Parts: sequence; C-alpha cells; structure tokens
Amino acid sequence: MFGIHTHAFERPSAMAGTTGTHAMLVFGTGVDCYLSHMPTFEAPHDYQVLLAVELDEHGRRALGADRRIGYEGFHTFEPDFFPLAELDPQGERPRTELRGTLFRGHLERGGPIIARDVVATVRSVVYFAALRPYVGEELLTHLCFGRPGRLYLAHRISRRPSFDQIVAVRLIPNTVTDMLGRRLPDDVREVGFDTAQPIILGQREFHGQRLRTGEIAVAAFRATPSVGGAQGFLAELAVERQIYLEVADLG
Repeated sequence: MFGIHTHAFERPSAMAGTTGTHAMLVFGTGVDCYLSHMPTFEAPHDYQVLLAVELDEHGRRALGADRRIGYEGFHTFEPDFFPLAELDPQGERPRTELRGTLFRGHLERGGPIIARDVVATVRSVVYFAALRPYVGEELLTHLCFGRPGRLYLAHRISRRPSFDQIVAVRLIPNTVTDMLGRRLPDDVREVGFDTAQPIILGQREFHGQRLRTGEIAVAAFRATPSVGGAQGFLAELAVERQIYLEVADLG
C-alpha cells in the first residue's frame, strides 16, 4: 500500500565534521520541552535532530518570565561549541548534556539573550538523521512525536529545496482505523511517541506543502502498533498551531 523508506538515526561518518555552533529551536513546556536543531544543507549543520530535554531551573525561570509578560513567540538555544555527532544515539558515548545561551526569538536574527549558562539535560534523542539533499521524492514526509495529548509534527527534511516546520497537533477521536479502514477501539488520549514516528500525510483540507493552523490531515502510521494492537494505523490529525517555520536556510 505504501513503501517505507526512512533513514532515522543514521550515523555520521566523521565526528570532527560536525563540530560547530549549532542553533536550536526551543519548544514545549515543563516535562514536554524539546530542542530542534536548525539545519542547513551545508556541513557541519546538515543533520535533522530532535531532542527531548529538561532545562535547569535557571532556563525554566527565564522561559516562564517571558511567558508571564505575554511573549508568545518561539525561543532559541545556542549550545557551546561541540560536535553534533555526539548526540548520535548509536554512538559509543552519546552526549547527555548541553550548556549554552537562551534567546527570545531567532538568535541569528537579532533575538535578545534572556539567560546565559543554561544547562539542557538530554532525556532522549527523538530523531537523528543526516540530510540527503539529492534523493528523490520520498513518501514519509513528517515526523510525529510527543506525549499523549500533546503531540507535534516536524516536517522531515530530505531533498533540496525544503523547509523546517514544527506544528502542534492532536489526534481526532473516533478516526483511528487499521490500514484497511476498519475502525479500531483506540483511545487517542493514550497515544504518544518517545521517538519520532515517520508518517505519510494523505487526504488533507489544504493541499499546499506546508501545514497550516486549523487544517485536518489523514496520517498513516505505518510502522507503529496502535493501542488496539494492530500493526500500523490511520488517524485524522488536527493542526492546532504553528510553532516554527523556516524556508530561507534550506533553499
């Protein structure tokens, strides 16, 4: 029905080739905090990486203060100089901590510093893959991850040109079926993914490449057992809000 072709957790060929200052988007709150590496197609930034992290008290207080004064935009994090390959979950000693600076808005576009010397403890590597800008069209277009009731979609970056987009989504009750369309007794409030699940977006209310707030999409989770035990399932997703969109860096 669908072909699966995924390259999550591909190992970098050389540790030294990934050393640099790696800007990261910060999103989520509390125990649902995530970092998303802001990639380009040029080394050493040519990797898509999603991390579940826990910020130290200093970082949490800085983000909380921004929210209390009404800031509703995104934040970014600039870790100290390090090899991105140290986050590879298949490496001998995966990095478990990042130390750096928090910014309001985009750190490379005038965003002000809100906290220095912030520590982000890596709880898990949600996704890690090298960008492959010259591959052909692939079916698996998005990555779904998050806790039950608080899910996210990230656009899976592969061929050039591309874009980096992260949106908050929710599974719509009574829409979960097996791959043949037979209704499953899944409670969507129980569905969550600690590691990113590559999915195929099928029928949508809007047919542009990028997702937009308010649209509904049918998602095929091909490699994931459903709560009801079926191997793979279909479900409708509602896009609740856009967290981040970047096009210029991936042209």
